Amino acid sequence: MEIEILKRMKSQKEMLPQVVNRIFSICKTDPHFKLKEQMETVEDEINTIKVKVDKQLYLLGQSEKLTKDVERRIALIKEDIESKQTELLEQLGSEL
Repeated sequence: MEIEILKRMKSQKEMLPQVVNRIFSICKTDPHFKLKEQMETVEDEINTIKVKVDKQLYLLGQSEKLTKDVERRIALIKEDIESKQTELLEQLGSEL
């Protein structure tokens, strides 16, 4: 008598967004789908919002760079002021 063990294949569970995307792609191609125009309008709005978000993220990154640059410049100026003050006090004969 032979015993055979069958391995069960694990089926991948699809994520909800993947299922929804498939349904929407089917609806887009169906010429008789009633809400096709509305779906295209919503899709255009989503794309517009994505572009705006990308632009905002870019601007945020630029803002962070500028902030760091300004902070670095302020630190350098403070150091320069302190050294000039020290130099002036030494020239006046004062001790620190």
